[in-house]
Amino acid sequence: MLSDEKKLQICEDIINSDVFSKAPKSSSLLRYLVKSTVAGNYLKEDIIDLEFFGENPNTNKTSPRIRVNVYNLRKKLEKYYLTEGRNSIWKICIDKGQYSVRFENQNIEKIKFSNINAKQILPYAFLAIVCIIFAVISIKPESPILWTSFFDNKKSNTLIIADFFGIQGQTITGDHGWTRDYTINSARDYYKYIDKNPQLKETTKPADYHYITSMGALATHNISELFFKNDSHFDIRFTSNTSIIDLKKGNLIFVGPHSNKNKFISLFNDSNPYFEIDGSRLYFDNHPTLPSKTFTTHYKSVDRDFSIVSRFKGPDNNDCFIFFSNHDIGVKATVEHFTNKDSLEVFKNKYMNNKQNFTSIYEVYGKERTNLGLKNILTVPF
Repeated sequence: MLSDEKKLQICEDIINSDVFSKAPKSSSLLRYLVKSTVAGNYLKEDIIDLEFFGENPNTNKTSPRIRVNVYNLRKKLEKYYLTEGRNSIWKICIDKGQYSVRFENQNIEKIKFSNINAKQILPYAFLAIVCIIFAVISIKPESPILWTSFFDNKKSNTLIIADFFGIQGQTITGDHGWTRDYTINSARDYYKYIDKNPQLKETTKPADYHYITSMGALATHNISELFFKNDSHFDIRFTSNTSIIDLKKGNLIFVGPHSNKNKFISLFNDSNPYFEIDGSRLYFDNHPTLPSKTFTTHYKSVDRDFSIVSRFKGPDNNDCFIFFSNHDIGVKATVEHFTNKDSLEVFKNKYMNNKQNFTSIYEVYGKERTNLGLKNILTVPF
């Protein structure tokens, strides 16, 4: 298997070739795509537009610039491997519809068929083609290893989306309406607050309904696509109607904040050997080789988010996949990252070391609640 250093060296050898010597833009784009792939970054048009061309993707949503430049880069690579790189063992490929690169081994012995009569092999070739087509149709696509247990139908799957408790009464504008207080996340919290502030007893009450943000809708969309491709399904519930007993029923996927004292914080803390969430702090401790560390889970900037992704065994040996963040963009970015086939493969090869479970910490960048990229701070498999 190629090391990251070898991949970067292969890229530089191509850039220093005659084919690329007079193509500075293609050279720079190739270097950027290779480095991003090696770093495990998930590449899409708006991220490339922002990071490589330095343009805000919202300013020109219909610009074909990315596709044109990647198309030209593919043509340059084809020319290189037909000339200077024809004897290269490793080939850099950028598949159509993708922006991440892959390295293909070309050191395959070629078999010569010049002495074989085409009429003799034609019936066998046709039969082979029919068999291959039938096999391709029959074979179920290989599921991503991190999600395999969710697709084997041995246990039910439930996606639980965080919804938010509210208070009905006088709002800050003086009208009657629905109010969200981040320190009050249940009816129990509300009545404790009323005990300390009895003057609000007559003018407020627990709201008759909760609400969810766009995070829940987008996460459901991405997870649904992944399950559909793997011929599997899941149920959907909300935290407001999920009990502790429900945490033992089948495999669980949770998307929501780590700041509202929901029951999945306890599940994470009880099941995780090295991490613990306590309020606005995430503690990392007791690892055999890595030093202990404390993380602050809130960024002051609204354009950044602190996100935690963890896969672990639950209380009844059920599999749990948890996506925490402070606000929407963290969950949106990490769910998209962990339901994408390419980024899952990169993550598995880079971090998992044949382990099944892990906890990862990400810094997510965004604008107006839209994620534009994420950076892996720490991943610990177990």
